[in-house]
Amino acid sequence: MILDTLDRLECYGYISPLMDKVSDFFRTTDLSGLKPGRIVLQGDDLFVNVNRQDAQTRDEVPIEAHCEYIDIQVPISCDEEMGFISAPFLPAPSVPYSIERDVAFYPGLCDSYLNVRKGMFVVFFPGEGHAPAITKTGILKLIVKIRKS
Repeated sequence: MILDTLDRLECYGYISPLMDKVSDFFRTTDLSGLKPGRIVLQGDDLFVNVNRQDAQTRDEVPIEAHCEYIDIQVPISCDEEMGFISAPFLPAPSVPYSIERDVAFYPGLCDSYLNVRKGMFVVFFPGEGHAPAITKTGILKLIVKIRKS
């Protein structure tokens, strides 16, 4: 997991050969004007999901983890709380891994929770458990999906 500010995104080019395209997207896009949906940057290898999610508590958000994609999560409309649990500490899944959706869900709470402010991002690598979009008011956010190399 990585937590940092968007103005430092270019420091993380080592994550994937596609990071230059991710940096270009954030440098040239008016994030406040985005509507929910999918923005394709390079086919199924790199795309952005623009999501609007209702208010949720820690107890309501299941832990999720992916196998094929790196997530870069970016709150747009407000600060967001996100949970994190390292892969070795994930319990048995409550919903088995779906190849089509690249996600498995896990019961319980995360080991730690982060306050991710507007202007920041979090990178979750394949296998890392996370519980995103915990807010009191709901949120508009971006989830950049990068197929692992």
